[in-house]
Order: sequence, then structure tokens, then C-alpha cells
Amino acid sequence: MYICLGGCKNGFKSGCRPLIGLDGAFLKTQIGGQILSAVAQDANHHIYVAAWAIVNIENKENWKWFLELLHEDLGDYKANGSCFISDMQKGLIVAVEEVMPQVHHRFCVWHLWQNFNKQWKDLELRRLLWDAARSTTFQDFIGNMDKIKRVNEEAWTYLNKWPRHSWTKSQFSHMPKLDNICNNAREVFNTRIKEARSKPIITLLEEVRMLVMRSIAKNKIKLNNHVGKLPPVIQSRLEKVRKESKNWVPIWTGDEAYEKFEVHGQPTNMVIDLGKRLCTCQFWMLTGIPCVHACAALARVNRRPDDFCHPLVTMESYRKTYEHYINPLPGQSMWEKSAYSQPQAPNIKRKPGKLTTKRRKNADEGTSVHKKAKHTVTLKRQLKPFTCKYCGVKGHTKRGCKQKRADELAAALAAAVATVAASKAKASASGSTPATEPSNIVTPGPPAADIPPLVSAPQAEEVELSQPSYGGTQDEAPPPTTTRPPKLPTKRRTPQQPVTTSVDPMQGVSAATSSRLERFMKFVPTPQFKAPRKKNP
Repeated sequence: MYICLGGCKNGFKSGCRPLIGLDGAFLKTQIGGQILSAVAQDANHHIYVAAWAIVNIENKENWKWFLELLHEDLGDYKANGSCFISDMQKGLIVAVEEVMPQVHHRFCVWHLWQNFNKQWKDLELRRLLWDAARSTTFQDFIGNMDKIKRVNEEAWTYLNKWPRHSWTKSQFSHMPKLDNICNNAREVFNTRIKEARSKPIITLLEEVRMLVMRSIAKNKIKLNNHVGKLPPVIQSRLEKVRKESKNWVPIWTGDEAYEKFEVHGQPTNMVIDLGKRLCTCQFWMLTGIPCVHACAALARVNRRPDDFCHPLVTMESYRKTYEHYINPLPGQSMWEKSAYSQPQAPNIKRKPGKLTTKRRKNADEGTSVHKKAKHTVTLKRQLKPFTCKYCGVKGHTKRGCKQKRADELAAALAAAVATVAASKAKASASGSTPATEPSNIVTPGPPAADIPPLVSAPQAEEVELSQPSYGGTQDEAPPPTTTRPPKLPTKRRTPQQPVTTSVDPMQGVSAATSSRLERFMKFVPTPQFKAPRKKNP
């Protein structure tokens, strides 16, 4: 089902820049399907939807059918200077070449980098790839490609196989007056219809139609009171260029028309022709806005850069775009029945598993869906193997060394045994039996002939490692005990009481106020209140 409304078609022909973004998005229903769309941009960089269609699958045949109808509605692509930009979808490149041969077709550099990043994840290669895509001169492009070749020759071979006129500004067509290298306009449209893609086809088409109708009406009144020759976005960009032009020095070549200049500055000199509106940097031809070199030359001849902008980036073109509108439609119950045969629903191919409603993101895209969220990649910290400073073995540290623990335990046992031996020697020297061996003393008793003598088995001695036992007689002084020192007296400050002055609240009041307060403060007994009886003394 292909849809191209008359208001969208006429508005595109009247004032939009002829760079059309092509893309497809999947539908989030059980039936499935794809929505194909063609999105352009007006003079103020607002998106302008030209046509859309519903197909069962995104392939070469469906894209070819969509492009044939689009070419029939928008007119001859050669006469209009139409260009296309896409994400290199399935079968789209071949379909564009078959339907519109020799048309200028740009590739989205972001998707090109996504495929490039799967094999080469070097940040230096990433920077050089984007520098090569943004190069406006052929010499800068060749210089960046040579740098890529020196870093990685395989990466250079991969980029060199793509047509240069499809992904670098230095080889772009000058007709659209738009230097986009990414298909962002189509991604914005996909985001706006994100919720509508999960609804039935008729509801989806109605919501897309109302979205396009509201956007046309909104953009029409947005700049009604704008004063100036250029739209706000173009004017802001031109002001930035004019500020940078102060660093360039124009030199007049001596022509009679006073139009040819040689502009000197960094990194190299440029040649300007104000009559033909040409510059060797190609920025003027790509965007329709005078570059820094042209602004420097125009300042020399006391001319305004606004007068040298292309008509496609002026307010006149913007107003022509939104002169057209979309006619309103009644509700679905008021639609007239068509005499033609009704379209049949396609065969449903249910996929196994849960219904997929979200696109599978790559690893470097992040998981946040917020538009201001920063997509960062978390890398695990790489640690070198540890080496123990105690035993010299790799794999653990001094804190968890088992040999160190065993040595410390053996030293503690040896110290405890030495302490016990010293206490025994001291007790034997004083002639008294240590108090720690009461179980070895045998009490004599009456002899028994039938009972054999008992031999006491040796008993193990328990030694406390933390606190050795003290042996000796009662005359020895007990070990000194540590006592807690008394607390110091607490000094407390007595808070100073604020000086209060008693003031009569009735001082200075009138007689009427005094009488009302007296009546208010008069005691009134509660109804049915019985006073307590007085006890007799």
C-alpha cells in the first residue's frame, strides 16, 4: 500500500531541497511487515515526509515498486537534481540503480562505520574515517585515506571498495545544497511513529497521516513573524562562518568586475569567484551558504553574505513549501465504500517465541533509550598476576600467604612453650610444686593385696597462647592489673537566662475592649454540672 498525498507532493516540489532519505522500519504486530518512507528537509532543516508505503518484507522487488511510484509522483530526477541517501538496506542499492540509473546515491556514514567497526575497533582509524568523510576537497580526502593506509592497509582496502561519491563530501553532488553524511532525518521520522508501528495497519496509516498534517501546520505558523531573508538555522550557521572569516585575508586579483580573490590563511590559500559563487573548498557549493573565504572576500567589497545564499535556503523557499496542506478526512465510519475489489489480508507467518518489539542493538550502542543519555562502554580492569613479597610465589599476595600464616603460628607456639618452661624452672628452684600440675600428686592409702597398683597415665597440659599461666607460691606478688583512670570532671556552662520584662497585656486598651475581655474570661459553669460535696471536718 503506497501513499503520497497531494499536499506533501506539491510542497516538496515547491521548496524542499532535493535530498531524499530512504529507510524501512519493521512493524510490531503479529502480522509483521515493513513501513518504507521517503523523507526530505525544508529550508530550515525541518523534516518533510514525501511518501510512505506498507510492504510485507524489505527486499529488492518491494523497493523497486516503491521507487517507481515515487519517481512518478516527484517528477524526473535529472531535471530536479534529486539525490538519495540511505542506510544500504537489503536490495535498495540495486533497486535505485535499476529504477533511476546514474542518480547520485549517498550512503549513511554512521552505518558504514558500524560495519567497519566490526573488524577494526581502533580509535585512530575511527577518527580518520570520519575525517575522510567530512573532507570537502579531494586533496584532504586523499591525505586522510593515506593515513588510514599507513595504519592498516586492510581497512584502507575495505573503504576504497565503496564508491567515493557515496560517502565523502569532496565527491558529493552540488544540486541538493545539503551536505548531510548521515540519514538522521529518516531516523527522526522512525522515532515519531514508534508507538504507531505497534498498531493495526489502518490505524497506523491514519496516525502517520495526522502526524504529517500536524507537522505541516506547525511549521507553517512557526516562522510567520520571522523577519529576515534566511531561516533561523541557516542564519545561525552563517553567523558562525562570518566570525571565523576574520582570520582570512582576501587579495584582489585585479579583474574589472571585482569578483575574483585569492584568500590567504591556514591551512592553505583558497580561490574565490563571487560572480559564479565558487570556492575551491566547495563548502559554498555543497550547502548554498558562503564559506569563510567567501565571507572574507565579501567583507572586502562591502557586500552582505545573505544576498549570496542559494534560493533553496531562504525564507521564500520555506514559505513556498508550506503553502500546500493536507485536506481533512472524516471518521472511518463515514468513509464511502469503494466499487473496486477489497484488498485481501496477507498470509500470516507467525514467528516462534515472544513478539519482538525492539531492535537488537550492537554492543557499542548502549542500553539507554533516553535521548540525552551517554552511550559508554564499560571495560573490565585488566590486572597483572600478583607476586607474594614473603615467599616469592606468583598468584597471591603477602596478606593471603599460607606459608606466612604457618610461620607465625609456629613462632607463637614456640614462644608459649618457652614461657611455660621458664615458669616451671622458676617453681622448681623455689622448692615448691607448681600449681599447674595437681593431677600428678598421688595420695597414699591402705595397701590392698588383691588390687594391683594403678599407674597414672600421663595427661596433656593445656597451654593458653595469649595469656601464660603464672606458677609459684602464695607469697609471690600477683601480676599487676591495669585499672582505668578516673574521669575528669566535666565543666558545664550555665546558660544565661534571657531577661524578660513583664508587660501588662491590657495596657493602653480601650474600655470597650476591656469589658469584652472581662466577659470572655468570666467563668461559666458547665450545664448539669454537680459540684463535689464538701467533706465534714
